[in-house]
Amino acid sequence: MTISSRPVGYGGIEQGSGRIRSITLETTIHGRGITQRTGRYTLTAPTLGEHGVRWAPASTDATRVHRPHRLAVAQ
Repeated sequence: MTISSRPVGYGGIEQGSGRIRSITLETTIHGRGITQRTGRYTLTAPTLGEHGVRWAPASTDATRVHRPHRLAVAQ
């Protein structure tokens, strides 16, 4: 079985300032005898008074989510 994930969006950062408050990941699972399945989940930072992080299925609503920038790779 192979499990792979990649970031597809993040929330909380506004132009010039802010902090990352959520990261949305797309995860794919596949293997011999297993049909490939893909899902998106959002990891959300705790708000004031909360403890720990939350995982939730990614919503498809109009919430503003930024797409990650491609990172330069050192060679």
